[in-house]
Amino acid sequence: MTEDQPAIVVGTMRCSGSFNGLMVLGRDPDDARAFIERALAQGFATFDTSPIYARGGSEEDLGAHLPREAAVWTKVGVDITTPLPTLDYSLDGLAKSLQGSLGRLRRDRVDVAFVHNPEPTRVSDIDFAGFARHCSQTGQADLIGVSVLLPEVSLPQIAGKLPAGSLVMCEADQLDPGDTRTLKLLADYRLVVRSLFSGGSRLHDVSPDRREESIAARIAEIRETYAPEAVVIGPRTGEQLDDYRAGPAWTAVAGKRASAEETHVGA
Repeated sequence: MTEDQPAIVVGTMRCSGSFNGLMVLGRDPDDARAFIERALAQGFATFDTSPIYARGGSEEDLGAHLPREAAVWTKVGVDITTPLPTLDYSLDGLAKSLQGSLGRLRRDRVDVAFVHNPEPTRVSDIDFAGFARHCSQTGQADLIGVSVLLPEVSLPQIAGKLPAGSLVMCEADQLDPGDTRTLKLLADYRLVVRSLFSGGSRLHDVSPDRREESIAARIAEIRETYAPEAVVIGPRTGEQLDDYRAGPAWTAVAGKRASAEETHVGA
């Protein structure tokens, strides 16, 4: 990332269709291709996905249309090969999930593999160090991370188990600038902030001619409050990409400053 701005990462939760847990709605590969091409044309360099997004459709679309030099983040811990998606945070399950994602992405590695939203009651059972060793030994992910729910509950259980220097992804509304305990725990990791606009609700009443200004102000607010490594934006259409003010943070790739010793324990 740049010295004063977090890297900007394009989230792809909706651009390939919407998965409601049973079926994929609004699936249109042509629209997905147009979205990806538009993001690339605007200079975006990093894309965040998950096997659960459009039940593999997002990863497939990125695999079909992203150039090799683009960076990709994906998630692990969700098995979409079962009749209904199944959560599996065992070490074998994480490895299997990553392998499936790589196949859909048509890549032999990703930049970051995040354990995807484990429940706070289950997060302490995850073998983060073992997964980091797996990624290091296979070369399938440069970094590992975890996307957490309720960081004030999850982070105390993760601390000391997730290798220092790994990425921790949190929703903006789940972070509290007054929660010094949580912020102190985050200091050992590289923070990624997502859901900047509460699923779009923060922008609903903003007039089209003020959206670019509002988005820039929100990113600046997050930067000044938390100094994150990156922020994940979630435009749902190619047109919404136009509301984001282009700049050097578009082409930055978060996490590249990490060393193997910091994030791949026991390699």
